[in-house]
Amino acid sequence: MNKYLGILLLLAPTLLDAGPLDRIAAVVELQDVLDKSAKPSIITASEVDEVSRPVLVKLRQSGENVDAEKIRAHSLEELILRSLRAQKANQLNITVEQQDIDALVSQVEKDNHLPPGALPKTLAAQGVQFDTYRQSVKDQILQSRLIARVIRPSIVVSDEEIKDLYDNIKKNPQNEEIRLGQIVLQIEGDASAAAAERIFRQAESLAEKLREGASLESLAGQYSSDASGLSGGDMGWFKRGELLPELERVVFDREKGNVIGPLRSAQGFHVFKVLDKRAIRRPMTASKMKIHARHILIKAAAEAGAEENSKARQQILQIAKELSQKGKTEQLAAFKSLAEKHSQDGTAKDGGDLGWFGEGLMVAPFEEAAFALAPGEISAPVRTPFGWHLIRVDEKEQLDPDSMEAQRKELTERVVEAKTRARYKQWLRDLRQRSFVELR
Repeated sequence: MNKYLGILLLLAPTLLDAGPLDRIAAVVELQDVLDKSAKPSIITASEVDEVSRPVLVKLRQSGENVDAEKIRAHSLEELILRSLRAQKANQLNITVEQQDIDALVSQVEKDNHLPPGALPKTLAAQGVQFDTYRQSVKDQILQSRLIARVIRPSIVVSDEEIKDLYDNIKKNPQNEEIRLGQIVLQIEGDASAAAAERIFRQAESLAEKLREGASLESLAGQYSSDASGLSGGDMGWFKRGELLPELERVVFDREKGNVIGPLRSAQGFHVFKVLDKRAIRRPMTASKMKIHARHILIKAAAEAGAEENSKARQQILQIAKELSQKGKTEQLAAFKSLAEKHSQDGTAKDGGDLGWFGEGLMVAPFEEAAFALAPGEISAPVRTPFGWHLIRVDEKEQLDPDSMEAQRKELTERVVEAKTRARYKQWLRDLRQRSFVELR
């Protein structure tokens, strides 16, 4: 089932004034250094109820004995994080339009083989109001755009990390995915050794309860400081490389039903449970190629104004025109000469030579254009975050599909996913610690 349909996503806090009968649960104000100030938001008791109610109903229907106040406390904390996230997005002018939500709702209906317009009725049968669901979809889109703007640009993947993952997969050729549940007990950055020891002992106790057969859903909902706690602690499915190496080394080879931990990370103490494992078929891939290419770059930053961007584009168009007037036998020498004269990066002295590379090393627009060229062809002007490029492919060579270079793009994506997830959790935690929150 599609994740947007299967998970009871929660209503994000809005900047509504509390009604006369609706108690204020918290006032949240982002504290940041950006010039654009964030307006404080109010979280009401009814919003906390709306988040905690489906969790409590589900647990009670399954016969679980739960502490409702703990569920409410974790629901409030999740709403605080959502509020801060929304304020930060507003500071950065990141928005979600109604058509964005409509498009995703339509995709959910299509993915779940529902006729257009059938999702509200389907959700109602699960006890979920459609307005609540749309608000949760909006928050999911906002979160993904924040991650793309704030987190992803800071993620760097080294060749060593790619090679480590490649070697690990080669040692474990069985192609598996693992579905994990977790309970996270957060530790504040300035916590004393005694406080950390108390949290560790609590994590040990929860791990023992899980081993004795206690419900992960119940314990995660009451104790986990991670957002996954409100969905029963279920983290979803992972391939090798999509978890941080220090966690993956411990959990990936364990059997279904095993409880692992406590394990320490920057976030705190984790207790994991292997919910399921499955073999996955490796899809047949098209022939992988590596290319020997060169380029000419006229710089224009992604945030460049219209005038600067237009000037750079006109310059690259003039260079392209000059190249087009050369015969095929003259173009390589002309390209090298023009790169030495005009290109605005370190390859200029080498005639724009980028050497050999496979997929996953260049930014997407550059890579898509380069790999579409035949040897000897020169691209039309290509815009990337660095500026305007002309690209020439000198040679092409097919790669062994089992080689690291052939798999580099997928390996890189897995490492990026793991690092992004961890960095985002830390970013949210820092945002919370820096902000003003008044609980009432």
